[in-house]
Amino acid sequence: MIRTAVLFVCLLVGVVPAIAQQVVDNCTLQPYTRCPGVNLSGHDLSGMNLQGAYFKGADLRNANLSGANFIDAYLYDAQMDGANLSGANFSKAIWPDGRTCRFDSIGTCK
Repeated sequence: MIRTAVLFVCLLVGVVPAIAQQVVDNCTLQPYTRCPGVNLSGHDLSGMNLQGAYFKGADLRNANLSGANFIDAYLYDAQMDGANLSGANFSKAIWPDGRTCRFDSIGTCK
């Protein structure tokens, strides 16, 4: 009950609760963030909405990206070895090798 009331007040005043955003390596993980070269290796980004994020040259090795939204994300030159990509949506994303992923790219770039 109290949690619902706090969330309601936050929504009324336009404040996002601290749990809604995560900051790693000085990068706020949210849609359309710009974090070139960010080190996210080994981090759990599962289920996050990172639509339109700019992660050029980012280190995503061994990160958990399962179920995350990377629609229109820019991943050129990103390192993704060992990352868990299951269920992640890469539709229209720019893949590390420069390809543009098809609209139905789930778990990989098609």
